[in-house]
Amino acid sequence: MMSLLKTCLFLSLFALLMNINMAHMSLNRQIQMKYGGKQYSFNGQLINHFNPQDKRTFSQRYWVDDQFYIPSSSSPIILYICGEATCRGTPSEGSFPYQIAQKAGALLVALEHRYYGLSQPLGPDSMKTENLIYLTVEQALENLAYFMQWFKVNYKYRISESQPWVTAGGSYPGALSAWFRSKYPHLTVGAWASSAVVNAILDFSDFDYQIYLAVSKSGPKCPQTIQNLTQYFEDQLYKTTPDVQKQFKLKFGENALKMSNDELLWYIADSFVLQVQYGKRVELCNLLTNQASFEDLVNATIELFINSNGVEMYGSYFVSNSTFDADMEDKIGRQWNYQVCSQLGWLQTPSNKSVYAMRSQRINLAFYKDFCKNAYGKALWPPVDKFNNDFGGVDFRATNVVNTNGCEDPWQWAAKNTTTGSINSIYIDCNGCGHCVDFHGAKSDDPATLQQAHTQIQKLILSYFGKSSQESIEI
Repeated sequence: MMSLLKTCLFLSLFALLMNINMAHMSLNRQIQMKYGGKQYSFNGQLINHFNPQDKRTFSQRYWVDDQFYIPSSSSPIILYICGEATCRGTPSEGSFPYQIAQKAGALLVALEHRYYGLSQPLGPDSMKTENLIYLTVEQALENLAYFMQWFKVNYKYRISESQPWVTAGGSYPGALSAWFRSKYPHLTVGAWASSAVVNAILDFSDFDYQIYLAVSKSGPKCPQTIQNLTQYFEDQLYKTTPDVQKQFKLKFGENALKMSNDELLWYIADSFVLQVQYGKRVELCNLLTNQASFEDLVNATIELFINSNGVEMYGSYFVSNSTFDADMEDKIGRQWNYQVCSQLGWLQTPSNKSVYAMRSQRINLAFYKDFCKNAYGKALWPPVDKFNNDFGGVDFRATNVVNTNGCEDPWQWAAKNTTTGSINSIYIDCNGCGHCVDFHGAKSDDPATLQQAHTQIQKLILSYFGKSSQESIEI
């Protein structure tokens, strides 16, 4: 077990580390919702589920919201899966999982992902490269199953075996929700997999192409402006004097000086991505296409970037740091990049056709291979074919899964977009419908397609619980 004797100093320090919003290859970047619930700790979570001789355990945080829950042998439970960020608790008012819990009279439970937040398997030593070997999808899924079995016995109301569970997650946790349903069909009655990236991809050029498709909805000037800016930024880094290069990097803050030129180009590309991914495509294109001069355009773009995204997560200098730095508000770049470099892929390269490319041609597989090696001090490369063979990719097999994607979300190309059996895929087509858009609370002024999606999701999840929509509470 993670030694609790070290916990006070470690946790207070690490709590400061775990609050920054991660961007780059991270998927959900802490879905923008309110969070609540009462926090607890499961102190008996196994570090290694695949070695019966290894009895070490650690403390894994979880949250419970029981305000709608009436204990009975048929009372439903929603297990919200937290992902590649500090868990903030159970989804709260203003989120659709919360509204579903209210309608179903469900107990809401959230579990923090190992290695994120304060759920550190090896305490202050968790971030050492040799200790990251327990940061895998397989271990995370086992954590969920092991926790569920413990929770049933140890929760204050005691959970009966007949009570139905549904897992819910968005983005990478959405994939975990789908994979969990596939691997443990006896533990749940269904899964909600929002923007679930179930397909591991090495050369993820379709991601870049989707950014082009999305911004083109605002007219041809928007993608052209992104391309012009990208070329300008690249020229500043590669076709000027060292002094000009330095001054340019300083526009992004002093930490940018510790990044390679290509790492900064990666940051620039992903800073455009974040606006589109999270439903801000219209605002981005309005900003890019309504500047009085090119100088104004450059300045406005850089200001947008530094106000919404930190450069550190893109620099191998920073990601390679396995110590806990109290000056950082969060530290998730090292964990998530490790998952990407060692297992999941999703390496975002330029579109195969340069006319559609929304990022520098320098951000290629060779760049990522160097980044992974520099960040972890050894060669790491994701075995995506083996991973998809193990988990099924878009052909994963399961029953009772509600699977959703937003039309402007670049991650949809790593998700399942077709209905197969009782894996119900819902495609939400509207302006600004990005990553995990269905997790946002249902409102009367939502686009019609989003309202329809919410109605479908509600009907399906209530049916998994053995309830009908007529039995539910109106919002």
